[in-house]
Amino acid sequence: MIDEVRIDDLGVVESATLELGSGLTVITGETGAGKTMVVTALQLLQGARADASRVRAGADRAEVSGLLRVSPENDVVRAVEDAGGEIDDGDLIVTRRLAATGRARAWLGGHAVPNGVLADTIGQLVSIHGQSDQLRLRTAAQQRDVLDAFGGPELRDAADVFHHAYQRWHGLDCRARALADDAEARRAEAERLREEIEAVEAVSPQPGELEQIEARVARLDARQDLLRRAGEARQRLSADVDAATGPQDVLGLISGACTELENAGDPELGELATRLHDVEAMAQDLSADLSSYIAALDEVGEGELAAAHERLDTLRDLERRFGGVAAALTLLDDGSARLAELDADGDTREQLSAALTEALDQRDRTARRLGDIRRRAAQRLSDEVTGELHSLAMRDAAFAVQVDQRPVDATGGDEVAFLLAAHAGADPLPLARSASGGELSRVMLALELRLAASGDLADRTFVFDEVDSGVGGAAAVQIGERLARLARHTQVLVVTHLPQVAAYADTHLVVTKISDERVTTSDVVRLDDGQRVHELARMLAGRVSDTALAHAHELLEQSRLEGE
Repeated sequence: MIDEVRIDDLGVVESATLELGSGLTVITGETGAGKTMVVTALQLLQGARADASRVRAGADRAEVSGLLRVSPENDVVRAVEDAGGEIDDGDLIVTRRLAATGRARAWLGGHAVPNGVLADTIGQLVSIHGQSDQLRLRTAAQQRDVLDAFGGPELRDAADVFHHAYQRWHGLDCRARALADDAEARRAEAERLREEIEAVEAVSPQPGELEQIEARVARLDARQDLLRRAGEARQRLSADVDAATGPQDVLGLISGACTELENAGDPELGELATRLHDVEAMAQDLSADLSSYIAALDEVGEGELAAAHERLDTLRDLERRFGGVAAALTLLDDGSARLAELDADGDTREQLSAALTEALDQRDRTARRLGDIRRRAAQRLSDEVTGELHSLAMRDAAFAVQVDQRPVDATGGDEVAFLLAAHAGADPLPLARSASGGELSRVMLALELRLAASGDLADRTFVFDEVDSGVGGAAAVQIGERLARLARHTQVLVVTHLPQVAAYADTHLVVTKISDERVTTSDVVRLDDGQRVHELARMLAGRVSDTALAHAHELLEQSRLEGE
């Protein structure tokens, strides 16, 4: 509910603070005093389009701020937090600023937000009903929402069951459509993968094989040079002794050096001779290894060399095609799994088709049940709203909620339309075509009264402008009584010119006009009991007289008695 609204430089209002109470608050005042600006201020807080012409003449900007009280469990709390705003101990501050240049800004819980976010959030808390503000009644979707809210727990439960069934069907349908749309692409992918996997399997590469083959081919290509070098090295290590010149190989020289040291008879040279024997043994091992290397390389034939080159070419072809042997090996693993998945498409389609058929049947069954419950609720709502309208100066009016079948979507298989025959003998027509602004406000009041009896309206504020247009006398008393009845469940704010309605107020605000030769300003004043009597007398007779005061006292007393 709204605790307070502050208005600065909006229209004829220079500065005013509205202290609203719970229950029924009425706003009265002479014609032209500025009551419209109060409704305009609330519309701005609700996210309505800002019009720079509303800025007070001579001011740079207009500003409206509201203090709203929100319960912790209300969904609005999460919406404000998601928008970056804060609610302090249940208090939510909303601000709208309109520059004379036309630029408008909005703040929600102290955080600047786009106007759309403000509208979505505050729209959950404040509903404004006037000649141009019957937004809750303009579209079939909004009318369906009103019917569903009236339908109570049974309808909500049926809607939840349908929603789950619809979501399951929708998910399966999307999967089936995607599978069908991608069928050709998936077949092409399967053929490509099968061809690539066969190519890799035909080569059967091993990790690190390419590097090994490259090294072997390089060695085989250099075979003659390697044999020559290895042979010369072995010759220098161990060669036949030349009888004329003596030993020329390393082993022969080492052996001769060892003999010289051993025959010296010196212990220190003997130790060196022992170490030299170790060198000799190492040289012998190297010589043997070179002999083995030469024998192995000498046995390699031209066929083996050709095979190594052929294998190298095969691996390099695989590398060029897949970006590397490692990538080809990865394809072999991952591609095989993907190919198995694609090859299973046939089974998947059959299973999906069976599941989709079952889900479609469940969707349609739950939609039909939801529609049956909606039609029963529609009949109750039609009867109850018609009864309310008969007490709201629309004695010959007939209200009807029409529920027709249509293709099933996420909301069910029902088209909901609110119809009104405003006069006896009139054909029921959609509300927008059959009702004037005042009649539309009374339809909205009647609806809110029935919704209040069937749901929770905590934290909500309902604003009615011109709901009493074109009525008076006993009918006006009935409107006041019903507004007061709605206010027992939620906060109600009414702009009225009827004293019969104003008499039921829990809080009475009056808009006063102050004029001099240059400028006109308006202010909003909260009335005490004595001031209320004088304002009601003015509304009754146009001036305060003893007779008007007596009648005003009578109205207040009557409203209090009915309130008890």
